[in-house]
Amino acid sequence: MKFPKANEYNSYFKTYIDHLPEGDPIELLQKAQAYSLRILRKIPKEVANYRYEEGKWSIKELVLHMVDCEQILSYRALRFARGDFQSALPFDEDKYATAANLEQIDWEYLLTSTELLRQFTIHLFKGFTEEEQVLGGSKAFPSTVRAVAAIIAGHQLHHTYVLQERYLKESVEPFNL
Repeated sequence: MKFPKANEYNSYFKTYIDHLPEGDPIELLQKAQAYSLRILRKIPKEVANYRYEEGKWSIKELVLHMVDCEQILSYRALRFARGDFQSALPFDEDKYATAANLEQIDWEYLLTSTELLRQFTIHLFKGFTEEEQVLGGSKAFPSTVRAVAAIIAGHQLHHTYVLQERYLKESVEPFNL
């Protein structure tokens, strides 16, 4: 899969794409996942409900946000690949992240969800033909299928960097392809 060009996604997603070196988006999904899981696995379950500031998401909510966004974005890519360009339904990321009672959810469950979902996401994107990879979205979400793959990888890196800097008070480890 080829790396998306700037005209294949909304400028809103440039922040996420800019976290990535130019490369195969499927490979970037794999590498971003390995990077993120290395950071997440260092977090003891006892601090997974930690918020670095009042009103900010807990670590669990941040991870759930990454999972939810990946599912929604993958669904959008599937629709576009199948020629369904109806407007993508918006979602309120804050409501999604806080709707689940995550204090009762085991930290390992969230980590396993992250791993399994990424396996499926990679499998999904590997199944798109070259023709499907360049199909575009809708007015509400004007991205190509391959741009969505890159957005998912960059989104995960973005939030992993936030996790390192703001929650764990660590320097951001370099991401290498």
